Amino acid sequence: MSDRAAALSALADRVAARDGVADAWTAKSFTDRLFVVEVPPDGRLPDAVRETLHDRDLREADEVYGMEGADDGDFAGDLTDGRRYRFVDVRSRGEMQSYVVE
Repeated sequence: MSDRAAALSALADRVAARDGVADAWTAKSFTDRLFVVEVPPDGRLPDAVRETLHDRDLREADEVYGMEGADDGDFAGDLTDGRRYRFVDVRSRGEMQSYVVE
């Protein structure tokens, strides 16, 4: 695990322990590292969490992927037991490698 991946994993543990947050973790897309945060069904992503993520070069996924226009550019959807938000690690954007099987 790279230093960046380890740092974001530790950050996910700290974010998950905050009030108003149900869970947080990192994930890999085809080329990017994602940071996902879930909050309770009636909650919203706390501003302090958003600021913490921005301070660590994590940006709203819709903004990074050019899908701006939504009120919550990081909102990824309602779940049965919560709401999900996703961010992209812009510090390592495009560095992940994916393999395609033909």
